[in-house]
Amino acid sequence: MKFYGIGVGPGDEKLLTIKAVETLKILDVLLIPETQKNKEGVAKKIANKYLKSDLEIIYIDFPMVEDEEVFIRAGKKAAKIIEENVKNGKNVGFITLGDPSVYSTYGYIAKAVRGRVDMETIPGVTSFCAAAALANVPLVEKDEILSIVPMNADDDKIQEILSKGDSFAFMKVYHREKRVIKLLEENCLEKNALLALKCGFPEAAIKENTIEELAENKEYLSLVITRK
Repeated sequence: MKFYGIGVGPGDEKLLTIKAVETLKILDVLLIPETQKNKEGVAKKIANKYLKSDLEIIYIDFPMVEDEEVFIRAGKKAAKIIEENVKNGKNVGFITLGDPSVYSTYGYIAKAVRGRVDMETIPGVTSFCAAAALANVPLVEKDEILSIVPMNADDDKIQEILSKGDSFAFMKVYHREKRVIKLLEENCLEKNALLALKCGFPEAAIKENTIEELAENKEYLSLVITRK
């Protein structure tokens, strides 16, 4: 028996890998990050089609706060649940949007459970790759450097990356739109910038008038891709 960290991709249930689908179908217990009380969560909605009817679901509280200690405690709590269930002969999974290795709460669980049970991480399609596919544009070519820019990073770190990279994916954009606009304009990146909304979902959209759209953005699942 094993613990699986499963990336369910950006939103489209057809963008799950074959391996992710096969793994979801053998789970006995599924852990789900609960960021809002009584909310099923986007990752669960994506995976629903592939889950067993008798699957046991356990919600792990990962509140959307800045205090990393909260996430560390949540990861340790999840690790205890995982260890207990795996030792009782059950396959346990944790699902996450996109890829488990990219800004996912799965990382806190993986660090806490590593060495205690057999575990496997199953990658998923990232939102920025889905955005480039939706826009039918390349992220990088030839020797260009792609940089993933989380908008909760400090200004000095971001400016250093923008000065050295060639292509950029701005993530964690929601509620930080004004800051993104400022960075794009200061670094002459607004011309090639594209705002991607709800990549992988039926209502997914690419907005080319990025500055104006960012100023009015109300969508949590949003990111910006651009290049020099």
